[in-house]
Amino acid sequence: MGRRRGSASVALILLVLGVLGLAVVVLTGWPASVPVASEAAVRTRPVKATVISSEPCGARTSGDVVEVTVDGRTTRARLDGCGHTAGQQLDVRVPVDPGSDFVVRPAAEGDSGSGDTAAAQRLVWVLATLAGVAGGGYGLLVRPRSAVAG
Repeated sequence: MGRRRGSASVALILLVLGVLGLAVVVLTGWPASVPVASEAAVRTRPVKATVISSEPCGARTSGDVVEVTVDGRTTRARLDGCGHTAGQQLDVRVPVDPGSDFVVRPAAEGDSGSGDTAAAQRLVWVLATLAGVAGGGYGLLVRPRSAVAG
């Protein structure tokens, strides 16, 4: 009879772990399926920028001012960042069709502008969480018999 109770608790543990794992996968993948209008609609391209004026980082900063050359025309724009040194050269991304007033964003290493980095980061979080859940479940399954009875 004790054997039956043990297998029922194992089945319950596995069911809870399975539901938890499924919930993690769904909740982590869900934001990826909702397109963000401002980022999805704006394609960018890499350019070099020179910091003209720097603002200290804080809650109310509007960003540093940089000078970029887009389609042969040099213009000033706001950088989505702060605290850079005046005269510093940066790799940035500007909109493909910038218009008159635009914000440039720092270019990340290996940034292709396609959102692959965000998807890879989500996958890392899903796999790390599932590994933690599996490890915890394994710990529950292999605990000593005396701990189960007491």
